[in-house]
Amino acid sequence: MESAAKFISPLERPSYPTLDRVKVGNDFLGTWLNKIQTVTAKDVLTKFNAEGALSNYERVIAGEKGGHVGPPWYHGLINECIRGISDILVSRYDAELDATLDSMIALMEKAQVADPENYINPYTMLMCPDQRWGKNGGSLIFQHETYNAGCLAEAGVHHYRATGKTSLLTVAVKMVNYLADFIGDAPKHNVVCEHSLPEEAFLKMYNLFREDEELKNRLGAHPEEYLRLVRYFIHHKGDNETRYSRPQYMREYAQDHRYAKEQREAVGHAVRAVLFYTGIAALALEDGDKELAITAEAIWNDIVQTKLHISGGVGVNKAFESFGAQYELPHDAYLETCAGVGLVFFGNEMFKLLGDASIWETIEATVYNLLPASVSADGTKYTYVNPLVTNETQTRWEWHGCPCCPPMLLKLAGSLPSMIFAERGSDVWLNLHVNSTLQRENMTLTLEDRTLTVRTVAGSMPLTLHIRIPSWAKDFRLSCNGKPLSFQTEQGYAVISGGFSDGDRIELHYRVAVEKYISHPYAKANAGRVAIKYGPFLYCAESLDQVACETPEDLDFEIDDIHPLELQSDGSIVGVRTTGEPFRLIPYHFWNNRTPCCMRVWFKQQGLTSDPMDTVGWDHKLYRVWKEYL
Repeated sequence: MESAAKFISPLERPSYPTLDRVKVGNDFLGTWLNKIQTVTAKDVLTKFNAEGALSNYERVIAGEKGGHVGPPWYHGLINECIRGISDILVSRYDAELDATLDSMIALMEKAQVADPENYINPYTMLMCPDQRWGKNGGSLIFQHETYNAGCLAEAGVHHYRATGKTSLLTVAVKMVNYLADFIGDAPKHNVVCEHSLPEEAFLKMYNLFREDEELKNRLGAHPEEYLRLVRYFIHHKGDNETRYSRPQYMREYAQDHRYAKEQREAVGHAVRAVLFYTGIAALALEDGDKELAITAEAIWNDIVQTKLHISGGVGVNKAFESFGAQYELPHDAYLETCAGVGLVFFGNEMFKLLGDASIWETIEATVYNLLPASVSADGTKYTYVNPLVTNETQTRWEWHGCPCCPPMLLKLAGSLPSMIFAERGSDVWLNLHVNSTLQRENMTLTLEDRTLTVRTVAGSMPLTLHIRIPSWAKDFRLSCNGKPLSFQTEQGYAVISGGFSDGDRIELHYRVAVEKYISHPYAKANAGRVAIKYGPFLYCAESLDQVACETPEDLDFEIDDIHPLELQSDGSIVGVRTTGEPFRLIPYHFWNNRTPCCMRVWFKQQGLTSDPMDTVGWDHKLYRVWKEYL
């Protein structure tokens, strides 16, 4: 990975295409997205409504006190759903979902009218109206006031861009204008995000209104104030002596232990953390701030090189939902779904900052393993945690007292199509090897089954393609219309440049092997163990597929080093234990979809030793291949 701030200049920065220009095909990822878009989206809204989440707005409208349903961050979760579904409407329009969002937004509009300052946060309004910002015995970190405002702002922007409607955006503008009047240097008040998200969200508002002067004037928006808030939130973490809100000092839990530019390690609540780091990277890009870029890169490296589980999950500690120490990778780690989604968003910003293909290796692991595992095959049951070893009592739930993960899944599913490609002028990056189509001016690029087809409206057109070379793609090469094609390798991408004509076909040739992965010798939990992958897919063993495996201990068998692992036609992998019994592995994303049973990812391996003092060849690596099988 190159040094920080390589793409700081807006003229050099790759950007993602708008959702209306990308269509996803029907391979694994496309099928999963289709499930989330058509089944999960409606399921989540139905369950929120059944829980009574929308009644909070009705109570505020009626002038009632007390009776808030759900945790204080329900308002934020509802808005996260709106953001995700708004994006989904672009890819797959659904009139019923569109009308449902309109009715939800109408309640928010009316609830906001109940406050003369345009403040809207139902929990505080109903339960503790005299405790805004944690004053008078309240707690900002529990009330989630800035988080909820950020979710509202983000939803307003996405809903407007998706539908052209200003209803929710107007509510967001009024609320964020209120925050801008209240928060800042004296005589305003020192308040920072108790749960990050507003940092990136307010940047989205700033950029929307900077682009559209007429919209800014019509809605009474103050984009420069939104940018000021983002800078304040980020640069005033660690500045807690004059903090107005309570708790005054949120410590590492909320990344409030030191100034942002001094931070170098991922700490604290994993969801709050990755969303804060997303904001740092986004502001570094916006301001061309190399010090912030260095912070973002250092923290990204800390995660990827020392704290990332092989499933693409982060966050070890259950009690505080937090990051652990470097190389602390227990098999029963927490690995919250929300943290996985946040890591993808952090990676998005890091790609714009660094342009390096290794970032997509990380995102790909999360998108193909952790996130699909967090929702059932039928799209209606969910997990909060995604460990790498379980017993039969750990199953997905239909709903939860803190259902924060389903809305985050909707956000990811809504925005993921735009991440497949990136572009800058005549340059196009292919980041994820997903069957998909990118519509450009006078040109269409379609990837299907390892063939990238170019369609142009008139003659030959200049194009520079940056095709990511996945680490799992063996013997990678390219051809064009059946003829070998030479390429340069830059930052993990195969780069080809020239004039391309209508119908040109660039074929991607590579093989995929079943591989055993080992982890850094400092990761004690994995010493002498391997994890199995095929391409981007991580595999696991469920006890119901094994001989004489009824407990987690029974499933902790040793793989022999004589018989090769073999991929089966149904996608499973089979091998032999050192005791002679066969074993069968299935993709991790499918665990717990048949019947409750034990599951394991890391296995003892015959002939594998691990010396924590031998770190030769492990520079900047957390995982590497031990053996591969054709």
